[in-house]
Amino acid sequence: MKLASRSFAAHLVRASLFAVLLLASPASRAAEEGSRGEIVYVPIYSSVFYQDGKRTLELAATLSVHNIDLQNPITVEKVDYYNTKGELIRKHLDKAVVLKPLETKNFVIEKEDTTGGTGANFLVQWQSPGVAVNSPIIEALMISAGSGQGISFTTVGRVIKKLDTGAK
Repeated sequence: MKLASRSFAAHLVRASLFAVLLLASPASRAAEEGSRGEIVYVPIYSSVFYQDGKRTLELAATLSVHNIDLQNPITVEKVDYYNTKGELIRKHLDKAVVLKPLETKNFVIEKEDTTGGTGANFLVQWQSPGVAVNSPIIEALMISAGSGQGISFTTVGRVIKKLDTGAK
């Protein structure tokens, strides 16, 4: 009986430690604190090198901005596409777009569009009107298929600037 209770106690200690670490994680603090706006960098690979490093495979890319807040809208103010040299290629928004709770907006780079090159990226700027919200998930899916073969992968955006944060 003592062995079983020691094992249970050890399991309880491990579970408690896991819970403390989980609650202290940056992701849980970010969701708890919320944000009022950010600029997010998202790598896009509209072309990737293969074989000898001189040839490229062209890919279609879809940038997705997911409002994951359950109660509040967010406003996407800028979605700008840059090439490998860091030069602005295209502004994807003429005016700001409001995303309702759980709404997603997609922006597509066609496979034939090679202007971005192998190191293209998006800068996405968003704001929340008045209240701090859960930061949106901003990610990209790159894909190419042909002759019975295909390649696909994703990248996730990284916050490079907080515009205004505060507690919910």
